[in-house]
Amino acid sequence: MNKPMTLLTGTLLATTLFAHAEDEKKPVPVATPAPEAVVVKEAAAAIDGAELGKWTMDFEAAKKLAAEKKVPIILDFSGSDWCGWCKLMEKNVFAKPAWEAYAKENVVMVLLDFPKDKSLVPEKYAARNTELQKKYGVRGFPTFVVLDDDGVTELGRITAGQSKTAESVIGELTVLFKNRASEIAKYIAKLPPEAQAQFKVIQSKMEKAKAQEKTLKKTMADAQKQLASVMDDLVSYEEELQTLRVAQLGSEALAKYTNLKTELKTKTDELEAWIKTGPERNEENQAKFMAMQKKIQTIQQELDQF
Repeated sequence: MNKPMTLLTGTLLATTLFAHAEDEKKPVPVATPAPEAVVVKEAAAAIDGAELGKWTMDFEAAKKLAAEKKVPIILDFSGSDWCGWCKLMEKNVFAKPAWEAYAKENVVMVLLDFPKDKSLVPEKYAARNTELQKKYGVRGFPTFVVLDDDGVTELGRITAGQSKTAESVIGELTVLFKNRASEIAKYIAKLPPEAQAQFKVIQSKMEKAKAQEKTLKKTMADAQKQLASVMDDLVSYEEELQTLRVAQLGSEALAKYTNLKTELKTKTDELEAWIKTGPERNEENQAKFMAMQKKIQTIQQELDQF
């Protein structure tokens, strides 16, 4: 059941969504590469199968290859045809010979794309990409998630940046790869017996702590969902009480109040739907946003008179 939305929750949500959309759509000044740089990456990404150092959309094939070759996986959550930072990383990092030489020996690369042009991603991967975005908690693009060769263990993440180069990203990966199970095993084997025992004890404690962290995070997430449900119920009850109060003023007042509530929901839904389309930051869209928000505020002010 859809519950009524107050001006506060509706407007704050709309404003937050608009700000988030603006951040993601905001072009990178000066350094933004030409669109063709990303087109090359899209065209080169395999739809099926995987090859070392080559982009693929086939995550399952990538996991099999990583397990076979014992190399890590890079998941690139991208907005290839609209994200300025994604284009910048393609131009300054992934299109460079230094990266290509490194990648073909050391990593399997998976492109998880969220383009405006839906034809760029095969239908069979669209829903899967969204599931992986939720699984890894990806909120912005690009996000580079680095997995070990088991396709499960997350080694860390790489972020975008104007100063990033192929060499700097390779350096970051080198540090992350030290956390691989195979690398840790090699390191332990070189230690004296006493140090090996100490290392394993500490490692065991860390694994237990990580498991506890995972459990607590899930508990917190469940609690947040329950809290959100309770807050929705409170809003609903407040609306019921207010409707009951207005009803005591007579049928004419109740009809006006009901119509205003319906209009408020309609205008709020319209604003949220428009924001979710990802409007670009410009004067026209800013004026449109302010006009829609003002209309919502006006309706709420009328409701407040009851």
